[in-house]
Amino acid sequence: MSDKENLERFLSGIELDRYRSEYSKIKLVELDLPRDIQALRHLYRLYWDKRSRFPKFEKFYETYSGDLSDKLEHFRKEARFSRETFYLGLPARIYRTWASLLTQIQAGYVAESVFGDGSVEMSAELDWQGIDMRISGSGRQVNVQIKKESLSREVRKPYPITKRNRKIINLIYEVPGCDPVTPTGKESQPFKRWQDKWSGKLERLDNGFIVFRPMMFNKDELFG
Repeated sequence: MSDKENLERFLSGIELDRYRSEYSKIKLVELDLPRDIQALRHLYRLYWDKRSRFPKFEKFYETYSGDLSDKLEHFRKEARFSRETFYLGLPARIYRTWASLLTQIQAGYVAESVFGDGSVEMSAELDWQGIDMRISGSGRQVNVQIKKESLSREVRKPYPITKRNRKIINLIYEVPGCDPVTPTGKESQPFKRWQDKWSGKLERLDNGFIVFRPMMFNKDELFG
């Protein structure tokens, strides 16, 4: 089984509904976190660099918060959070980062399957520059940022932007605003339209996780 397939099997087992129920209303630690206590380095290390067993969120949070316990406690005191408030809000904050970044990392695995082993670079350092992945191909490199949109009217091709004098390709994807079936059990026509629109580019797993497919990474559009 390939790295991409292993990750997708892991993603398909995430209990998104449970996490949403547990964390969606907890927004107590929403201020910007200093880089030294952000979860990005741990996320890229465990889900992109290591490529072995992917830890569930609870294990990931335990590793992250354990490694950075002193720095987290220093930040809590500096920001004047009570222990109860901070350690209630922090897991919810980190979960949102975790779920969002797993989408980007899965896109990286798919891009690598298109352009070849070692063709995709992902890291916290690139992320802080607004670059979700750097793809090498055809003797060139392109910087890519994955952008989520809801209810966009048409399929938008990748388009370039400039940030801090760096050319970055914005790769847009759309999340369906509905389930595959209606509450009465009938096929959802809006979801069917989303499926038709993104066929070969995006797929919704049974648990609701949106994953990328190879046609999302068109060589001509990215390197043209």
